[in-house]
Amino acid sequence: MLARAPQEAVAVTFENVDLTYEQLLQQVGSVAGSLKHLGLREGDRLGIWLPNTPRWLILHLACASIGIATLSLNLKLGVKELVNFIDRSQCKALAFDQSIINTHSSTHDEGFNCLQAVWQQHAGSIRLLIDASNNTLDNNNSSNLLNELLLDKSTHPLPIITIWNNTQNITIDWAQYNNKLASRPCIILSSSGTTSIPKLIVHSQSNVALHAQDAAQGFAVDNNCNILLALPMCGAFGYTVTMMTLAAGAKLVLQETFSPLEATNILEQEAITHMFGTNDMVEKMIDSLAQSWHPRALRFFGHANFVPGLDELPARAQALSIPMVGCFGMSEIFALFAHQDPAAALPRRAQSGGFPVSKSAQVRVRVIETGELAAPMEPGELEFYTPNMMQEYLDEPQATAKAFTADGFLRSGDLGYLNEDGGFTHISRLGDVLRLGGFLVNPSEIEEAVLLQTGAIACQVVAVNASGSSRPVAFVVLADGQAIDQEFVKTQLQRQIARYKVPIRIFSVDSFPYTMSPNGMKVRRNELRDLAQSLLIQENSK
Repeated sequence: MLARAPQEAVAVTFENVDLTYEQLLQQVGSVAGSLKHLGLREGDRLGIWLPNTPRWLILHLACASIGIATLSLNLKLGVKELVNFIDRSQCKALAFDQSIINTHSSTHDEGFNCLQAVWQQHAGSIRLLIDASNNTLDNNNSSNLLNELLLDKSTHPLPIITIWNNTQNITIDWAQYNNKLASRPCIILSSSGTTSIPKLIVHSQSNVALHAQDAAQGFAVDNNCNILLALPMCGAFGYTVTMMTLAAGAKLVLQETFSPLEATNILEQEAITHMFGTNDMVEKMIDSLAQSWHPRALRFFGHANFVPGLDELPARAQALSIPMVGCFGMSEIFALFAHQDPAAALPRRAQSGGFPVSKSAQVRVRVIETGELAAPMEPGELEFYTPNMMQEYLDEPQATAKAFTADGFLRSGDLGYLNEDGGFTHISRLGDVLRLGGFLVNPSEIEEAVLLQTGAIACQVVAVNASGSSRPVAFVVLADGQAIDQEFVKTQLQRQIARYKVPIRIFSVDSFPYTMSPNGMKVRRNELRDLAQSLLIQENSK
């Protein structure tokens, strides 16, 4: 991808510093040479635990150029989760950033102890720590302190090195890279693990490159475009946007962390043509904007609907010249698998789903009750085929086989339907969808109605077994001092939605149980279901 881009063009802009494609290639070659000099070889795995800086990208591309797979680690993972991922993937090296380590505690030394805890608890595959801190200027920065804290199982100091500004440069043979390494694992992503242990999802180099090219064409991104990235590169969404940008020879304007104010300033002042994110990111961006605000050049905001209750958001954003277009993706088939027609009417354009960017991709829907393929507009489980499918769930052959149909389609675990025009609409996770009154119901429909009637900050609806049937229960987070009249709210809801959709109880909680994903927090609905069932049993026993 990189070799075809105009070498003098800007590849990445970070903190007002430009990096051209030529400079990016040079740094990739330098880091790749250093990795080889340190003994890392084709087939090894390296964990990247870094923030959104060019160093994440350079290290990943350097690994790919010599056949090393990179394990992408979410910055918000705890020690136990980090150890689990490192051990399961058998990482030989771990690249870290001191600023991330320090966020795990309030003091400098305790922050380093977080890395010490990871090292002491993991099974022992790591042979090397790479200090890839963005402010590391030489090979001695912080190494003495870290060496004092980090001892391996034999009490020998663990090697801690930097690989920036070294002279172990290699010239990458891109023909060999394309032919020899194409089938090699390139990136290992993780699922969110809301109901089970997270899976590690392996993609090959050729799949990354081919999907990036398909996405660039499908999203009309070329070397005249500028893409603003505030999503973390460690997640499938941010990673796919990054690879698409490079495949198109476009410019990636990189935010280390998402700042709504900074993002809107960039959109107003710079010629950003594309931005991608979640719907709540848009809400935070436009929340305090004046009606006179408008972006300088934005023509596409690809969004994923992560937060319910924001149905009016696309219209509000459109009034500020932010054209939200619904997208769809999964870690197994990459983000940006599909998007809605940007020229469609707003209600359709804002939906999750759309048309696949790959001409070879196929989407079908299977009726849950019968196992038959569904007709257009008939809901069921979405199944996907794409030539850019994941290779496997790492070291889980049974789970990998179970994920696919006999003819090679991925079972998505998502509810949706095909549209008459050949596109598709994604509704929700199958585990989230409620079966009420004999019908499949998207919980967001009930949540939005409850939010409107209660004025709550947030709402989640789950289904429980009550009196022999499946009934909805709502949980709300209220503002300080706020209270609701439950019976009045239920009466009002009966005028808006079908009676079988009205929650039998509305419980107030301080917060919802969450699990962290690279793109934000996801509610553990299974825990809410257990809580709802328990609370109802307690009430009935009084």
